Amino acid sequence: MSLLMVLLLMVPVAAKAGDLGGGSSGVPGTWYLGADPSWIDPAKSPIVFIHGYNSSASVWWDGNDMYETALANGYQTAFIDLYPEKDMWENGAMLAGKLKQIYEHFGNKKLVVVGHSKGGVDTQTALVHYGAHQYVSNVITLSAPHHGTQLSDLAHSSSAWWLAALLGSNNDATRSLQTGNMSYFHSITDNHANAAKNRYYTLGGYKWGSFGSALYWGGLYLSSYGSNDGVVTVSSSRLPGGTIVREGAWNHTTVREGSYTFSVFKPYTMSAQPAAAGTFSPEEAVAEPDTTQIVRGGKSEKAINDRFIIEEGAERFQMAFLSEKKLPSLKLKGPDGKEYSVMKIEQDSSDFFKGAWVHLFEVDRPKAGMWKVNGPGAAYLMVVGINSPLSIELKKDQSQKMKASYKTNWIKFDHDNEKKLKEAGKGVKAGKIADGDFDQPGVYNLTTEVTGVDSKGKPFERTIVESIYVDENGKIHR
Repeated sequence: MSLLMVLLLMVPVAAKAGDLGGGSSGVPGTWYLGADPSWIDPAKSPIVFIHGYNSSASVWWDGNDMYETALANGYQTAFIDLYPEKDMWENGAMLAGKLKQIYEHFGNKKLVVVGHSKGGVDTQTALVHYGAHQYVSNVITLSAPHHGTQLSDLAHSSSAWWLAALLGSNNDATRSLQTGNMSYFHSITDNHANAAKNRYYTLGGYKWGSFGSALYWGGLYLSSYGSNDGVVTVSSSRLPGGTIVREGAWNHTTVREGSYTFSVFKPYTMSAQPAAAGTFSPEEAVAEPDTTQIVRGGKSEKAINDRFIIEEGAERFQMAFLSEKKLPSLKLKGPDGKEYSVMKIEQDSSDFFKGAWVHLFEVDRPKAGMWKVNGPGAAYLMVVGINSPLSIELKKDQSQKMKASYKTNWIKFDHDNEKKLKEAGKGVKAGKIADGDFDQPGVYNLTTEVTGVDSKGKPFERTIVESIYVDENGKIHR
């Protein structure tokens, strides 16, 4: 069956005839029925597909063969438009009602839900906190940020706030996906009475593309936190109590495409469940991130004049310079006065800084000392990823001769009565953050500037961006 015929057979429910959604024009609360296969196999559950952040239901059939593949494999399907920029609580409540309607439409037959990215978190919220577990057998998540994404931490950090606000990325969805807030989410979800009433299966990706590709800069940033698909780390795609199906060479786009992953998760849509790769335990430790990056950002009205230090012994650095506008005249100057022009300029089409212009630089065997960045006035975010032996020493704190000092800018978020995050204060603290440093519970976004000298007395600097959840006892959860 041709894709054109497939789309013509799509049946929108609770929307005007012919409205198939698409891009950001999907109407929240609308759901769509796919065409019925020529023969309906009673062993095959209807599949409901849930989109992620800043997306809509059409992502499953517009430039994607997932719907066509599911139909060709004999599955009944449905697709739901949720709010593209709301948190898991609003989307979870809406989704619970829609799953009930779809369950009844299919004659009270249990559904399988496939959620991409934040759609996986929205699905778990609907099933556990809003009682929709009774309509669903299995849940399959495709690179869902079950533990949040460090790109959300970055978007709400003191360095990136200006640019994220201009791009519209400071919203309920990205606030909710801060890693600290997801620690809070799991504290009220993992032991919930409904948590084990469905089977969860997870897929994660570890491919984020080549230099200059759409997901490259996000992958570069996240590489400090582990293998990732350009938006979500592999470790975050694992759900406590869930079963890992596979972690493969997918990026955050291809993991939701039928030709890439349908055959991988298809066995988990059937009545009989095959063995999978393993089960993720909440007791598994989250690895400490590598200290490999320098992060700067802000808003310059007239001209950008920023700088950073590269230490001796660095093998290479890559810089992603993001702005709300294209800056072809942007220059990077080394300590020896040598100037570097931007190597690649692309407009970000991914989720968290969508629309930003990404200017990429790469320097092998860089000179040690002060590097300068100059350009016209703009809001900007600068991420410098450094390949250097010093990063290993910093992470393991190996060298007693190395001296470092820490200063942390923090932004506090409180939960309102609907569990939404609201900014509640900010400040600066000297030293490393430890249990007991914050006496008020909440989610804290932390940007820690690390400055010091290595064992030879040469200067270095790094930036650590993270978010934490502080409980009622002052204990920090990451």
